[in-house]
Amino acid sequence: MGTAAETIAALEAAISAAAADLALEITANLVAATPVDTGHARANWIPSVGEPPSQEVDNAAAREAGIIEVAAFKLGDGMISITNNAPYIGRLIAGSSSQAAPGWDLAAIDQSVATVQARHDGVRLDVSDIRAAVSSQRGSYAASAVAAAYSPLGDE
Repeated sequence: MGTAAETIAALEAAISAAAADLALEITANLVAATPVDTGHARANWIPSVGEPPSQEVDNAAAREAGIIEVAAFKLGDGMISITNNAPYIGRLIAGSSSQAAPGWDLAAIDQSVATVQARHDGVRLDVSDIRAAVSSQRGSYAASAVAAAYSPLGDE
């Protein structure tokens, strides 16, 4: 049996590994599940540590950089996030494409949780914060869509 410091270090390493693994699995599953026409929405799934990106991107280079950043994640580095800044991602998630049913993003997250929990035997992954954030963003998207419907310009 090790010292308390060794035990804490081992727990922190296990938690860090599980958190990074979950973020990377969610990113991969969201990319795979995203309906594709030009590939633009898929390219905009970007994992990050700390401040999430706020800009739309043209290719997957930012995602690759984010994957490297998340793979090196350690507790205390900041929050891990996965963002998509394509302006129409809300419509895709809501089911605007015949390629995917509404809510395909939550199915991708659920699949990721099951996969990562199996990899990290004994670790329970609580994704309630992720679900709350997704629900909040959906509510925000719905409100902007209603506002756009009543806008004299018809913009979102």
